[in-house]
Amino acid sequence: MTGPYDDREQTAVKHQVLTRYLSAFVPIVGSWASDITYIDCLAGPWESADPSFNDTSFARAIEVLRSTRKVLAERGKFPRMRCLFIERNPTAFGQLKRYCAGVSDIEVNAQNWDFTGHIDDVVRFAKERPKSFPFFFIDPTGWEPLQIDLITPILNMNPGEVLITLMTSWITRFLSDQTKGFHRLLGAEVPRILQLEGEDQEEEIVRCYANSVREAGKFQYVCTLPIMKPDQDAFHYYMIYGTRHPRGVEVFKETEKNVIPFMHETRAEAQQRRRYEQSGQSAMFSATAQYREKKFTRFQLKNVEVAKRQLKKMLESSNQVLFDDAWTVAMQYPAVSESDLHEWLGEWKTAGLLQITNEHFGRRPRKKQHQYLKWLSSAANPKR
Repeated sequence: MTGPYDDREQTAVKHQVLTRYLSAFVPIVGSWASDITYIDCLAGPWESADPSFNDTSFARAIEVLRSTRKVLAERGKFPRMRCLFIERNPTAFGQLKRYCAGVSDIEVNAQNWDFTGHIDDVVRFAKERPKSFPFFFIDPTGWEPLQIDLITPILNMNPGEVLITLMTSWITRFLSDQTKGFHRLLGAEVPRILQLEGEDQEEEIVRCYANSVREAGKFQYVCTLPIMKPDQDAFHYYMIYGTRHPRGVEVFKETEKNVIPFMHETRAEAQQRRRYEQSGQSAMFSATAQYREKKFTRFQLKNVEVAKRQLKKMLESSNQVLFDDAWTVAMQYPAVSESDLHEWLGEWKTAGLLQITNEHFGRRPRKKQHQYLKWLSSAANPKR
């Protein structure tokens, strides 16, 4: 039995990120914004196997907008919802246009544009309505549309958030090719990154690009999440998310918490299906029992250690740190959870290295509760 995401399981995971985040984002923003604008800058459809296009990003977004509109209506909130779907390929655009013609309950605008030549038009659309909050999804099949100078007007939209697909598997493959112009993506860091290899190079590409997104858009927070290839112990691309509010980080981390096990389950099922296709024999054990991966586990353990060191450095260099600030620093590291943070704080407190005022573990406190973390100096703590 086949499904629309067979042989493109990484797309299923990507769409899970998008829909899980939007499902929480829209009710939050819709509580105050009079207009919610969703813009899919490279909509497709590509490789869709569903006649109704339910395996596309634009159809999944419409589904979320419909469901969340009902949630908001129950709260007495009725924000206007608008979509801009952009696709340059004439054949794909024809399919997109036919889908949009069947949407009558949400304002949908489909444009046969080359996104890279219509940035000003995209920004103009996002600004059409007062008190509008735009969410941009930039999901290219390559890397050229992600040049920082090109998308800076979009990143500068405030309020506004962005979710970007960074094709790291392609970038690492062609990074040494000077004709590709990767300096427009990674700036002056390209020569230094070329000196790195393997996972170090891949992670530095993501770090540099995420920092460029942060600086160009003046985002206070940028989160990243790798999506694995279904049939290889490797990352296919990273999702880069930019926001200016800690609530956005909180929602993205909840999304991550859901998506990581979903990704492993999806990969396990894909691998079992391919074993059957190769052998013709049914598996004796479940897909999850036969599932193996090392890269993500290694990646997660490394990020936990790096985040812990970074937070410790932050605490040591400050008189005291608001818990919410420590939380947002730690949570911007992919695959690092709130339970990891509480574990570090408990460890340091037990060792006499940390003092916590107004302690309230279990859920991230609101700022008005004034929970502070204070690192104890060596003089005050001779056992350190």
